[in-house]
Amino acid sequence: MAFEYQVDITPEQICDLYDIDIHDFLNLVEGKKIADQDEKTILFVIEDYIHSLERNESKSKLTINLYITILRAFGRFIMNKDSGCLMSGLTEGLFIDFVQSCKPRKSKSLTARTYNTYRAIIRKLMEFALTKDYLSKDLRHTIEVKRGEILPHYLPDELVPLVLKEAKKTNWPFLNFALIYFMLGTGCRVSEVASMRICDFRINEDIIFVRAGKGQKERFVPMYPEVKIVILDFLKRTGVYEWDLRNQSPLFSKRCLENREFLKINNIQYMITKIYEKLNVKGLYTVHSLRHTFAYNSLKVGMAIHDIQEVLGHSNIETTRIYTKRRPADLKDSVNRYPFPLEKLVAHIVGIGG
Repeated sequence: MAFEYQVDITPEQICDLYDIDIHDFLNLVEGKKIADQDEKTILFVIEDYIHSLERNESKSKLTINLYITILRAFGRFIMNKDSGCLMSGLTEGLFIDFVQSCKPRKSKSLTARTYNTYRAIIRKLMEFALTKDYLSKDLRHTIEVKRGEILPHYLPDELVPLVLKEAKKTNWPFLNFALIYFMLGTGCRVSEVASMRICDFRINEDIIFVRAGKGQKERFVPMYPEVKIVILDFLKRTGVYEWDLRNQSPLFSKRCLENREFLKINNIQYMITKIYEKLNVKGLYTVHSLRHTFAYNSLKVGMAIHDIQEVLGHSNIETTRIYTKRRPADLKDSVNRYPFPLEKLVAHIVGIGG
């Protein structure tokens, strides 16, 4: 049964009574969204988010620097396009225009991996705006993920000994050999290696404690016998003859004894890149390829993918699956070890032979 109501007060009287703007009131009655007079521009939100990141202690410095670099680039793009653009105007089209303006040096467009990295950072910007009430609705779903095949870049078996051999020809042969061997044998990130301490290399338990993982997550990595031998040899060469759980000195250092200092990440990256350059494979592999190599070899010898995920410190198993994808040549070699008995199958189907 329907009821009818009669109201003796006009909208104008309601607005006068409660000091409400008549247009806002009518929009509210009609179910329309009231425009936010304090909506912020994209440039304002970018600067506020960067300021928040600079005070963030849960993300690593590398991650924060990456975020700020991409956000600054996005800010310059908005400045040139429309400095007054509001956050509500951050559409997928605007994001794609930005991505297309970021042309890499060696290809026509960004890879799916890089595109999705940019997407993740801009979505974080949207999330920040939402939590700060700079946006009235969630826009993150408007930017689609880019689907594309992401192949790993692990070192082929024949390249690994060449890289290690070249490390022994550098200015710091024992250090660089130990560094590369450690990364190949543990799958640790370069940032984790640079911050590792002697006490983290727990020889009594045959485990390695990773204290500064991505997102500041801690984990343990198994210590393989070969890695243990190489690192203990390096420590002895740099004046550490007895392992001590209380020793907070850097595991990898150019200096000896009490003068040990942590290595800089960019110095490690530069060293490995120069080795690739001498082997004429620069551009084909990166420092991160050593981590990929560990993951691929672990899968090849039968380690369960969830165990690999735990060792690598991945939150998402799909990330681990990318690391363990095989190159076409390796997949072909693996399949050829189990030849398909085509002749016997055909003979059975058509009734030829016994």
